[in-house]
Parts: sequence; structure tokens; C-alpha cells
Amino acid sequence: MADSAKPSNKRKRVVLTITQKLDIIRRLERGENKQDLMRKFNIGSSTIYDIKLQKDKLMKFASSAETSKASDERRTLQQPQHEKLDKILYDWFLLKREEGIPISGPMLMEKARDFSEKLNIAKECKFSDGWLSCFKKRHGIRKTDISGEKEISG
Repeated sequence: MADSAKPSNKRKRVVLTITQKLDIIRRLERGENKQDLMRKFNIGSSTIYDIKLQKDKLMKFASSAETSKASDERRTLQQPQHEKLDKILYDWFLLKREEGIPISGPMLMEKARDFSEKLNIAKECKFSDGWLSCFKKRHGIRKTDISGEKEISG
């Protein structure tokens, strides 16, 4: 008895970049048809709905990312394990950048250790190169060892 399995018409899983999600939001705000967007991006209506729910977070990320490349490459808005630590460290980083103080990766990790001790979460945290890489990606930081000026893509 041979199985004559029908080919599935199931749509492939599509993971859009943050730039694409922002484009969908702008198009929806201009009144573009939801069905047209679903066809163009090969996504379902629930994906459109989810993108609309994430609008504020997406806009916030895009405005705080140092380069547009960060939005072009990232596909998710991954949340840090310790949001309070992440926010405090990022605020400190921005403050030092505004003051023109160069910040290196090891400096960021050392400051993260200091803040984690003050928050009594030091035992839960591992500040490795992988952690640093994720922190930089999450905030759209391309370089940390420059002299306080934002890197401009050329």
C-alpha cells in the first residue's frame, strides 16, 4: 500500500528583519492593504497583528540603534536576562559616549560586573565575550572602543 501524500500548501516560516517590520508598520499607517502586505512579504495575518503589537518596541529600537545596519540584520528584539542591569549599563554607556569617553568591551564588562554586584545578581551573571556580543547586538552598538562619537556607516 503506497502512501500518496499530498504536498503541503503550508507557507514557509518567514522571519522578517526589524527594517522590514518597520516598513510594514509605515505601509499600514499609510493605509496600504493588509492582504497586499501579506502577499508581498509572504506572511500571515497573525504576523501582521504581532508586528502591530510590537510597534512601540520596534520604533524605540530603531531610534536607539547606532546604525541602520543593526535594524537591517536583526530579526528579533531579544530581551536580556536581567532587564534592569541591561538598562542601567546601556544608560551608563550612552552617558560616557556623550561625554566623549571611549568605552572598550572589557570596560563594559567590568562596569556590568559592578552594577550586577550593586543589584545583588552577580552570582547569576556571566560576563563573557558572548554576553558582550549579545549586549552590543541588542543595542545596535557596532564599536565600543571609539572616542565617544557614533560610528557612521559609509
